[in-house]
Amino acid sequence: MKELSFPNINIKDLARWTGDVSPLECIGIKDETHNVKSFTFKSKKDAWFQFYPGQHTTLFLNIDGKEVMRTYTIASSPTRPNTITITNKRMIDGVVTNWMHDSLKVGDCVDALDIGGSFSVALDKPRSKILLLSGGSGITPMLSMTRYFIDLTIDSDIVFIHSAQSEKDLIAKDELDYYQSSHNNFKRYYVCDIASDEWHGPTGFLSTNMLMELVPDFADREVYCCGPEPYMQNVKKILKSSDYDMNLYHQESFDIESSTAQKNMAMDVNLPEHKVTESEINEYNVTLSKSGEVLPCGSNTSILVSIQKQGITVPFACSQGLCGTCRTKMLEGTVEMDAQGGLLKSHEKEGYILTCCSYPTSDIVLDL
Repeated sequence: MKELSFPNINIKDLARWTGDVSPLECIGIKDETHNVKSFTFKSKKDAWFQFYPGQHTTLFLNIDGKEVMRTYTIASSPTRPNTITITNKRMIDGVVTNWMHDSLKVGDCVDALDIGGSFSVALDKPRSKILLLSGGSGITPMLSMTRYFIDLTIDSDIVFIHSAQSEKDLIAKDELDYYQSSHNNFKRYYVCDIASDEWHGPTGFLSTNMLMELVPDFADREVYCCGPEPYMQNVKKILKSSDYDMNLYHQESFDIESSTAQKNMAMDVNLPEHKVTESEINEYNVTLSKSGEVLPCGSNTSILVSIQKQGITVPFACSQGLCGTCRTKMLEGTVEMDAQGGLLKSHEKEGYILTCCSYPTSDIVLDL
């Protein structure tokens, strides 16, 4: 008989996990729906995970000989610090997600960046009444927050509304149903865009009337929202039209269902501001070594923006230094980089930068 091997769960004797130090080993894969899976990881070395519910990490993978990075919200709760779980949805042309669904196996190891992000109920001082709103795979940070509340038995009045395309697309339904049946201060509602004859819940898109019917006291609640950008825009429109205090509204700024993020294509977005005094502004040349093109870039303008202004398409996704998609090797020169964790420490030592949050301090040459 195989002897049981128990992991060390005494955190005092373990190091905290940090990305780029210890790979993650996949120890469990669960089918959530017909096109959604959950992947549970532990540190390859004995280590524990410290994060806030709703934060994310970035996986660093080699797919068909190409190095690819993709950011995913952690769906598990930090109250269970020996593992983290990533729940993601198969997407059309989704390079990383589809590879994980088709090829990642229990026992495989992947690299990951440090955990980060500013979207978390634990980073705020919310009211004791909370409303969680999610659409599609935007449910993942809400699952992390819900599991956090449940595990700690936090005395909060929580209402969770999740919107999905149909009944077969409802993620973690059995779990949320159980929470409602076993906790007096937790209520959950599902909204299906397209429902069958057997579906008796709300249908269509979330509306003001639907929200008022399901959560009459929503104006008294702190609201956390995550989902595709159109979903979040609709939620904000509903709340603003109801004179809701938007200071109590929080949303995940990274569109986790964006096809743009999945395909690594450029798009027009508002990038973070890099503050430089007028007297410090200088103009430098950015040379793209592969094409030979030379373009101007001010020290107050990100390299990504300068490249896009020339009509050149380059990979990027989050535009906040989080996901690592725009990672590019700098062959010559120096930059100031306002990165927020989207770059492996080892890659930074090798000369890689994130173009979305890098600003030249000299002429530079990029491996593009």
